[in-house]
Amino acid sequence: MKILAIMGSPRKNGNTYKVTRKVEEKMKQLGDVEFEYVFLKDLDLKPCLGCDTCFLKGEDRCPNKDGRTQLEEKMHLADGVIFASPSYVFNVSGLMKNFFDRFAYCCHRPRFFKNALVLTTAGFELGMGKMLKSFAFVPEVWGFNVAHSFGIAANNVPEFGTQTEKTEKKIDTAAKKFYSAVANGRVKPRLLNMAVFLAAQPSIRKISKEYYDYHYWRDHGWLEKDTWYYYDPQTGIVKKTLAKLLSKFFSLTAK
Repeated sequence: MKILAIMGSPRKNGNTYKVTRKVEEKMKQLGDVEFEYVFLKDLDLKPCLGCDTCFLKGEDRCPNKDGRTQLEEKMHLADGVIFASPSYVFNVSGLMKNFFDRFAYCCHRPRFFKNALVLTTAGFELGMGKMLKSFAFVPEVWGFNVAHSFGIAANNVPEFGTQTEKTEKKIDTAAKKFYSAVANGRVKPRLLNMAVFLAAQPSIRKISKEYYDYHYWRDHGWLEKDTWYYYDPQTGIVKKTLAKLLSKFFSLTAK
């Protein structure tokens, strides 16, 4: 099992790294697990220029020539991905936000249909729940199934805090859930995710064929009328019907 941990902290050995290492230790107790760490602070990842080239012509036409392509390849090769960032001003770090911005095209063209773990550390627990929802939402839009997300306040970091038992339990739960999800492979999509796909489908069909999004969806077979999701959702007619109804609601409220 190959796990890629994408580290969004400007501090290489800070609390976020310590917690991620604890997750690694727990997962290695469960089976054969190989970890690779990518520290965004060390990666040549230039700021997004906001030029829309990746949306209109494809990410390969991006004027920024940096480490983005290699990082995407690493995400494809991994069996599961950990997104780890400290919480700064109730949000992800600037490094993690820049990383998200550079992969914005994945919001239009999802591709990572595997499991992810999202974790954060912060000075206090205040606002951590809202931050985690926002943090986890991006990988979900990219195609990941976020198997679990959790946060730990700085004074509760293992070996440094006052509530080690509580923290260890959180980490143990996260490691077990993530390991199990990765071991089981691709999951059935949530009803909401299927509805979002079905709501986007007719919009992509209508856009100009000059847009890269249209070709990407067409080439993957996602524009066919009998396609219910990015991959076979392996679900029954009831869930499909509910997803279709919910997608129509989304389309109506978006007008």
